[in-house]
Order: sequence, then structure tokens, then C-alpha cells
Amino acid sequence: MMQTMRRAISLCILLSLALLSSALAADITGKWKGPMEGTGSDVVLELKTDGATVTGTMSDSEGKPRPITKGSIDGEKISLTVASEYQGNPVTLLVTGTVSGDTMNLKIQTEDGAWGTDAVVKRSS
Repeated sequence: MMQTMRRAISLCILLSLALLSSALAADITGKWKGPMEGTGSDVVLELKTDGATVTGTMSDSEGKPRPITKGSIDGEKISLTVASEYQGNPVTLLVTGTVSGDTMNLKIQTEDGAWGTDAVVKRSS
């Protein structure tokens, strides 16, 4: 009986921590924009969150929205995978960084590491 009660309490604690973790994830839903270092182009993110899952688009240097194929937010850490294109060839971009209020500090790079840049984006209306 005591062991069953301990299991029930442990399960409740784990569920509470999981819910708290989701609740503490930064609310990043909306439009974000800022310059990519060394490119002369802005990055524009249109994001939507559902718990720890992030969906939406990231616009390329020509302004064409590219889909986020995988995205997550864990506290202040964000991670996105974007299906993009360069000179007619498909390219997967990996975006990682941190969120602090209305600012995100991001590292954007190709999946193979051949190209990368940093960006600081801010929430826009």
C-alpha cells in the first residue's frame, strides 16, 4: 500500500514538472525580424507555439517564406529546422538560439555546416 502511494506521488510530481516546463517555455508566437550578420539581409520568422512545439515559417533573403519542418522551445532555448533553397537546390537550415523577452539571439547554419551566420531578431507587430 505504501509503495503504491509513493508511485502515485512520484507520478504526480513528474506530471507537475512536465506541465511547469511547458508553462515556462517562452511565448514566441508572432512575427520576429532582424539582420543576419554579414549578409545585408533580414531574417523574418512567423512563429506559432503549441506547448513546446514551434511551427511557422522563416523567410529567405528574397522574402519567400520557407516552412519550419521541426521546431521546439525549451525554456529560453529555441531550435528550428527549416526547409529552404539555394540556387534551385534544397537546403536544410538549422536555427538555434536563446529567447530573452522580445529578443532572440540566433545561430543560423546549413545542416552540413558549410555556411552559417548569427542574427539578433526582435518581436515586431
